[in-house]
Amino acid sequence: MPNKNYDAFKEAYNNFDSQPLKGERLQKFYIEDFTKDSVKGIITTIRITERFKKMLVIGHRGCGKSTILNKVAEELHNDYHVVVFSVADIINMMDVEAVDILLGTYLQVLQSVEKQEKFDNLQQSFQNFMKSFSKKDFKPEEVTLLGIALKFKVEPESRATIREGLRNQIDALQQNISEACHHIHQQKGKDILIIIDGLDRLDIKFAERVFYDNSDLLLLPEAKIVYTFPLATYYYPDFVRIRSRYADQFISVVNLQTADGRDLESSQKALTKLILRRIDQTLITDDAVKYVINMSGGLLRDVVKFMQDACKLALVDNLSVIDQNTVEEGINDHILDYYRVFDFPTYVEKVKYIAKTKKTIDNKTLVYLLRFLFVLEYRHNKELWYDVHPCLNKALALEDKT
Repeated sequence: MPNKNYDAFKEAYNNFDSQPLKGERLQKFYIEDFTKDSVKGIITTIRITERFKKMLVIGHRGCGKSTILNKVAEELHNDYHVVVFSVADIINMMDVEAVDILLGTYLQVLQSVEKQEKFDNLQQSFQNFMKSFSKKDFKPEEVTLLGIALKFKVEPESRATIREGLRNQIDALQQNISEACHHIHQQKGKDILIIIDGLDRLDIKFAERVFYDNSDLLLLPEAKIVYTFPLATYYYPDFVRIRSRYADQFISVVNLQTADGRDLESSQKALTKLILRRIDQTLITDDAVKYVINMSGGLLRDVVKFMQDACKLALVDNLSVIDQNTVEEGINDHILDYYRVFDFPTYVEKVKYIAKTKKTIDNKTLVYLLRFLFVLEYRHNKELWYDVHPCLNKALALEDKT
């Protein structure tokens, strides 16, 4: 017999897509209960800091940074000329230098006004600049915004050529970016705000190179710029050295409990609202909702992923409702993922120590555990503590049985 709720589960499955919320999806699914303080903090910082101040937004992968930044952009679009982009869309994430981010910023600023005739001179300035060091390497028709962007992302030889030219003309690159921002400001009567997402996903070696070895380059453009920043790199001693040069905002995962283990009912209600905004309440039991929330550890990415998996199982098994057994079945695959990849001989005792004490351990190990979401960092009422991801806790229990 066909599932009478097939269309409803199919719609819910797509509602739980893990992509950051923006546009219509932001309007439809955004929940401010656990994000409003972060949004307000970022907006306030942008408004009150000096005109060309740079800002770092820090937090776990999957904690909602991208959606929060999209909400910030929406809130400020009347007051600023806002340029939002992800570095993953314009550069090769397996080969990243700080100069790449400057070029990407330049390209995105120009693309934000590309179809407006009064900014044609900016496009010409870009072409003149690129031709000044790449004339012998590229055909004239290749020296366009799209042409350079494609070559830089997908062609290693072209990327090396462009990088060499940019390194030799850093001052000119900075001047061109800044002049483009100034021109947009003059024409639109708004300062420019650039929000660069995706940098929090950089591999550690690239994050070090970009933010620590070449941090000066990120400060050059004369515009307000928000950079996402990897949580693991936040724990490097060098962060103290660069922190005074940036404003910063930390975005925590949703705190399901206090440091001493008391449940936070407000967090449970907020995440329940997130789930029921995307699926009809008649399609899922209360205990299933609670199990998804508790097994996520407050990491929004996991809430969404666990629910999408549950919707798929409901379709596969022709269920009329998602109950706790359904979500347990879906989440078990994630538990097994943790079991397969976690290095038990090396880290099990340290992870058990964190689970018991909620305290930190040696920096090198903590960075590793945070980077791969084996351990989550929590902040509530000025307290800071750590806990093991619930899926890893289940994986530890499996190991203890063997």
